[in-house]
This record gives sequence, structure tokens and C-alpha cells, in this order.
Amino acid sequence: MRIAWLVLNLDGMGGTSRSAITQANAMAPDHDVTLLSVTRSADRPHYDIDDRVDVRYLVDVREDRDPATSPVPGVPARVAAALADRESVLVPARWDGQFSALTDVAMEAALPALDVDVVVTVTPALLASAVQLLPDAVTVVHQEHRSSSDRTSGLEPLLTYAPRADVVALLTPTVETWLRERLGDVAPETVVVPNPLPIGFVPRSRLDRKVVVAAGRLVQEKQVPKLVAAFGQVADRMPGWRLRICGEGPQRAEIMRQVRKDGLWDRVELPGAVPDMRGEWAKASISALTSRAEGFPLVVQEAMAAGVPVASFDCASGPREIIEHDVSGLLVGPESVAGMAAALLRLATDDELRHRLGEGAHRAARQYDAHVLAERWLGIFADARARRAGRGRLGSRALATPPRRPRVVATDLAEVAGVTPVEARRAALRAAVDAARAASDAWFVVPRDGAAPPAVVVPMSARRDLLDHLAAAGVPAYLSLRDPAQHGWHERRGPVAELARDLRRGMTTSVALEPWPTDPTTGRPGLLAHDGGVELQFWESTVDGDLVAPRRNRWVQTVPPGAGLVDHEVDGVPVRTLPLMAEPTFDEVRFPVDVVYTWVDGDDPTWNDARAARLAEVTGTATTREASGRARFVHRDELRHSMRSVHLFAPWVRHIYLVTAGQRPAWLADHPQVTVVDHRELLPADALPTFSSHAIETGLHRIPGLSEQWVYLNDDVFLGRPVRPEQLFTPAGQNAVFLSTTTVGPDEVPGAPAYLRAAWNNRRLLRDAFGVTTTSTLAHTPHPHRVSVLTEIAERFADDVGRTARAPFRSETDVSLLSSLAQHYGLATGTAYAGRAEHAFVNVSNSDVEWQLQRLLEREQDFFCLGDHHDHALPAARLDRLLADFYAEYYPVAAPWER
Repeated sequence: MRIAWLVLNLDGMGGTSRSAITQANAMAPDHDVTLLSVTRSADRPHYDIDDRVDVRYLVDVREDRDPATSPVPGVPARVAAALADRESVLVPARWDGQFSALTDVAMEAALPALDVDVVVTVTPALLASAVQLLPDAVTVVHQEHRSSSDRTSGLEPLLTYAPRADVVALLTPTVETWLRERLGDVAPETVVVPNPLPIGFVPRSRLDRKVVVAAGRLVQEKQVPKLVAAFGQVADRMPGWRLRICGEGPQRAEIMRQVRKDGLWDRVELPGAVPDMRGEWAKASISALTSRAEGFPLVVQEAMAAGVPVASFDCASGPREIIEHDVSGLLVGPESVAGMAAALLRLATDDELRHRLGEGAHRAARQYDAHVLAERWLGIFADARARRAGRGRLGSRALATPPRRPRVVATDLAEVAGVTPVEARRAALRAAVDAARAASDAWFVVPRDGAAPPAVVVPMSARRDLLDHLAAAGVPAYLSLRDPAQHGWHERRGPVAELARDLRRGMTTSVALEPWPTDPTTGRPGLLAHDGGVELQFWESTVDGDLVAPRRNRWVQTVPPGAGLVDHEVDGVPVRTLPLMAEPTFDEVRFPVDVVYTWVDGDDPTWNDARAARLAEVTGTATTREASGRARFVHRDELRHSMRSVHLFAPWVRHIYLVTAGQRPAWLADHPQVTVVDHRELLPADALPTFSSHAIETGLHRIPGLSEQWVYLNDDVFLGRPVRPEQLFTPAGQNAVFLSTTTVGPDEVPGAPAYLRAAWNNRRLLRDAFGVTTTSTLAHTPHPHRVSVLTEIAERFADDVGRTARAPFRSETDVSLLSSLAQHYGLATGTAYAGRAEHAFVNVSNSDVEWQLQRLLEREQDFFCLGDHHDHALPAARLDRLLADFYAEYYPVAAPWER
């Protein structure tokens, strides 16, 4: 078979070019093999190449090249210099800045004329070039080496051109799954093939020298200073042991500073680039890797081939797929210096463990033999060519293995029906606590930390046991397990039992147990998409046994062994925690909060007759549609679903008061959490009957039994997702004010609606009282209030508030007490603050109401308002159907007070 590898540069050090050279060397005895290098930077390659391999270079970039000689045959030197300064068209600089117009010219000359059966590309940029330039008869196999799914230089060209390859080979199953899920139906044939070990004899280490070896380019991604810090923590307990760091790179000076800081001059060696790493591994007894991210690290393979156990940070791909914890090495939590220190100490002081893991490493490394992998590659090439059967590259795709589609979760709809977010969180917390209790005696719970969910903690040593118990627990099917994104790698989500078993091989420090975020019937975010889960945290142990938190929380960073724990309750679930974590904090709202609604049944004929009679007695602003029109009193089942939103998304609300004109919704049952209040209990007799929300609002703070802090909700305002009381009040009791972007504008504009006239009246009172002016109206959100502040306003501005209370319809003399005046008064007196929330307003009379409702179903807002108007673009029946369907999807769970 005629096979060519297309690489960017053969001459430098690097795992990608080394892997290509090793594969080519392994196949050279039996096949026609070519290494085609886009650039040439040295007189000879850094790694040895079999004499039977044909090596070709396209662009000569050697520094000592004669400048009068063109770097590309056939291109004049002056033209070549100009082309080298221009951006590549085949490979834009945002993909890979190492390409230029000159490399384009060289590849355009060489690739169309390449007479081979198979071309293997080793970077996404080279794949892009190959599929654009190679003859269609050539089979293109791309080998992806990148370890991160979001490195800009690799993501775009890979996702763009991978579908045009015959085969894409990935280093690990994790990367393969990611690529298939991203590409979906256009995914090519994919295979998983690891990198090979270099060909040749590998001396075996006797593991009797007190040397820890790390190797690689000294760059930030490798985090070598963390290795030095870890070694420094245990150096005194490892007498005679040395740390030897092989390699060069920009972080060398920083590493030396870390060595000096920790007083390790006589214990840490930095020999630079070492030409014979096989000899280094033969003298090592421990290998260490502290990278933030890896693809398929050759240094780990080489160490294992020499029988050296490896202590490594876990990564989203790479180490966890090479090292089997406690069999061929030790994995520790990502970034955990304490965990690395403990692992080094274990290996250095436990001879039996070190030799057992060394034997396991040597045994595991056999699978990376270059000749064994060469046979696999030949099979992959042959299969790809057979699928061609004379067809073009894309024409053969019909015979490729059908792509595995992203998992569609068949959640049992009957099981999830009726489950609220808080019930889902309780179910997740109970399942996590049960698994933690079965796995370790040292478990405890970190309560909710602001917006962060509760976390169930066990030592890292109990991680596998916890995942095993969780996999066997039979948790509700609406719960999923999520492996969070880290260091550029995508997150994973799956059924609890399935993903828990898969996660056993790694040492990630946290996973989330939470509801599936998507409704299986609609594909949109579901009711349980937010705030329905808990976190599982695995804390590494120091050499002294202290547990170390993987990231900051507000209470502790380390917990000593045997720390006392107390019984506590989180979300209604009995747990245990540290005494400090059971105490109230300064940023928790712990006072009761009630909700007040105002509502009328606009279809009640008796009430409508009274409205008509009262309207006949007034003149002016009160007679306008904006002040007294029927649209102000039409209901479309808003109240039922707004109250559902409180039940679903604010379970911390103590009580709901419904203020009406002696009416009661037919669907509202008697319930201890809901009280219906008549206008007659709140307003003076001479103010009744009233049909003005401004008037009704003047009396709401007088509801008997109402909490000091309470929230006013118009019946067309809804909670859109779980809301915490801290979003509405400070722990000291101040209430949030949600200002809108709509301006009040200048005073006394002719023909202004009643709400603007009220805003002007509010402005006059506040200007006279405080010497400040109002500029913004309030957003259509819940309005948090304080009884004491409203009482103070009613007394201070008694005439204006009293006049408003006695106006039967909105009038030009009104103040808007609860929807503007009190909020601005609070800002002026320090009893309120400007809050922030995601909110939306939908005018249901608009022609695009269906599109706007669909947007709301993405559940991206804390609050929203469905405002109405007198004139509608849609027929009433169609609008009612749209709203009914919207309510059914957004709020599918009835509240306990519904009949």
C-alpha cells in the first residue's frame, strides 16, 4: 500500500511529528511510505527516520538557508518572500498562524500530484488543506491529536472538514464521542487508535533509585511549578529522593524560582532537553505528570514501557485512559497539589506498592507497540479503501458506519409528572447522601453557598465506592449525572448508572446529580432545568490526613481528620455537616416573606354592572380606555398560573394573600397557605366600590398578619425559574427595586396615560421631600416591599395617598404607591436598593405573540409579564389557545390549592 503522512514540520520535537514518524517507520518494511513535511527547519529531523521512508519537504524555512535561494523550487526568492508575509487562504490565521500564502503555493503544487493510496493528516489545518487539494481518488484519514474541544486553532477546521474525510482517528473514546455528537448525521467513520511507542529496545527500570522524573516542554499547560510544590511538601519525608525535570521551555525560570522558594536546590534537577529519555526512564522509580490538559501523553507511555509507575493529575482525556488507578499508577484530582504530594509519598515509601504498580504499567504498555498498532492502521486503511469501490470520497460515505446519535433520554413521563424543582433537589440530595453514607464514614454536606447547590462531600479515596453505590441506587429516571466541563473540554451528561460506572476510571473532583435539563417531549428546557440538583465533591487528602476542598467555599478549605459533625437539615433532608456550616450567615434571608396578589373577575356581571354605574359618575382621565377600559379587567387564567409559578419556583414563600372585590376564582380551593382578602378589609367605605389598581394598592400593607417583607405580584407577572429570596431582599431587609429602561420623561405631556401621570405625581412628592428627581419607570416584575416603609409613606403623604385611595378609576391625581413611589422612596431613604434580574415583557396583543411565547419557553428569565391591551392582532379564540398551550408547557404541575 502507498501511504503518506502529511505533517507541518518533521524536524522539531513534538508528540505529533514523533507519532507520525514512528507509524511510518513501523510500516516502511512492507509498504511504500512517505513523510511529507510542509516546512523544513533543520538539516535533519529530530527523530530517527527509517531509510526506507521517502522524506519530502515543501518549504525550506531553515535560518541558515541562502537568502538568494528560493524556499520553494520554481518560485522566485523575491516572490516567495512576499508570499510568506501574506495570510494563507487554505488555512486562515485564526486556525493556525504557521501557514502562509507561500505554504499554500507549495501545497497547491505538491498535493494534487501526490500519487498514493492513503494520506494521513495530523492536524485539522492539514486536513483542511488535504481535502481541498488532493485527488478525489486518494483516501484521506485524519488523526486528531488535540486534547481540548475548544482550542480555537483546532475546533473550527476540524468540525468543518472532518465530514469530508474518509476516516477520523481519535486517541480516546472520550474525544470520539465528543466529535460524533458535535457532527451528528454528517459524522464520518471514526476509530479510536492510541499513539504508538517509539520503536526499539526499552530498558526496564529496577525501581531502586530514589528519583522522580518528569519530562516535557516547560510550558504553562504542564504546570510543573505545582509538581515542585507537591514535592516540596513531602521532601523531608522522602530522604534521599530527587526530582528530575527534563525539558526546555518558557517556564524554566518560574520553575527555578519555585525551587528556590521551597529550598530545594539540592533536591531538584533541571538538565534541559535530554536526547535519551529511555535511559532516563530506566533510572527513574516514579514518573509524575501535572498537566492541566493532555491528549495522549507519550511521556506516560514511555515511563510505563520502562515499568515506572506514574502519578498524574487526572485530565478530561489522556491520563485517565492510559493509567488505571492503583493498577498501573496513581491518579489524583485535577490541580490538587496536596493529592500529588500524597501520591509521591506513597510511591516513595511503599516499595511493594511501587513495584506492583510498575509491573502493571509495564504490562499495560504492551498495547502501544508500534508494530501492533501498525496492523490496526493497515486494517483501517484497507476498510476505507474498500468502501470507496471506485467512488469519490463523499460518494463512499453511504457505506460508512452510521453515526451514533446523541443520546435521547427516555425519561418516564409518568415518573416526572408532578415533580417540582425543590422535590427534584430533595430526591437528588437523598440519593447522594445515601451513596455517601454507604461509601465513607467521613461524609458531610456543604449547604447551599449563594447560587451554588448543596454539595455532598466524601474523601477522594471513597470516590469509586460512592459512584458504585449511586449506580446501584435506582434513582429516579428524571435525574442525570453530569461531568462538568474542565480546561476546555466539554461536559458530559448521562443516565446516572451508566455515567457513574464510566466515571470510576477518573479522579475528577466533582460531578453533579441533577434533573435532565431538556423536556423529552419538546426538546426545550423543562420545568426541572434549573436549581434541581446537588453536587458530589471528592476532596483529596494531605499527607497528614486533612481533607482539602477542590475549590473555595465560604467556610473552610481543609478539614482535619475526625472533625466533629452535627446533624443539620438542607432543603428538608436530614444531613450532617460541620458546626460552622450549620450556623446562619450574614447573606441569608431568614425572615418570612409573603406574597400579595390583586385580582378581579372581569366576567362577573354584577361586578361589571357596578363598574358601569360608577363610570357614569366620573369624567376626565378616568373615562379613558387606559384608565377604565375593559382590557384592564379581562383575565386569561393568568392568576392560576402565576400562583403556580410561586409554588414551583419560590417554595420559601410563607403565605399568599389574594385581594379581590368579594370574588373568588372557581379553581381556588381552601388551603392553609392562601387567604382571600376583600377590598372592604383594606379601604375606607367611601372608597368602595373601586376599580382602580392604584387605589387598591394603597391598602395592601394593612392586610392583617402580613409579613414585614412581602412581594406584590400583579396577576400577569410570573416567576420564570427558581428564585431565591436574596434576589428580592437583602438579609438586613432592604427590598430590591427593578428599574426599567423606559423613562418617565418631562412633566405634563398632553394626553399622557394614567400611569405616567402617576409617575409625575410621584416625582413631585419625592422632589419636594428629598430634592431628587425620578427618571425611570419600574420594570414589569414582582415588587418587593416593606410594611413599615409603606406605613411611613402613607403617613408622610397622607393627602395624596388618601386621594388615590378614593379615586374609583385611575385618575390624573393618583400616585402609584406600590409600582413606583415606594421603590423610589426606598432608594432615597436607604431602605431599598437597585436590584438586577433577567426579565421579559410580552404584549399578548401583538402580532408576534406566538414567537415571543416560544422564546419564553427557553426559560432564560427570572420573571416575565404577559401584558394585555385593548386591540389584538390575533382572534380571541386563537390567542386563548396559544396561552393555554404555553401555560401547560411552562407550568405543568398544579399547585396544592387548585381544585
